[in-house]
Amino acid sequence: MIVFAEILRTISISVLVITSPFYLRHLEKEKKQRKLSAFEFTMYITIQIAFILLSISLLLFVFFV
Repeated sequence: MIVFAEILRTISISVLVITSPFYLRHLEKEKKQRKLSAFEFTMYITIQIAFILLSISLLLFVFFV
């Protein structure tokens, strides 16, 4: 059961990492055309912070584990 949960977690992270850049790109195009709504702006900032945190965690994992 734990292996199944780990597989699901890995798949979900993979899907998020693959789809997030596409949505971020969409938001950047929309930002050039019009002002983003509050939700869109929140998603725009959240995705950028998530990518920064993912990079930091990968660097820590590679160099310290």
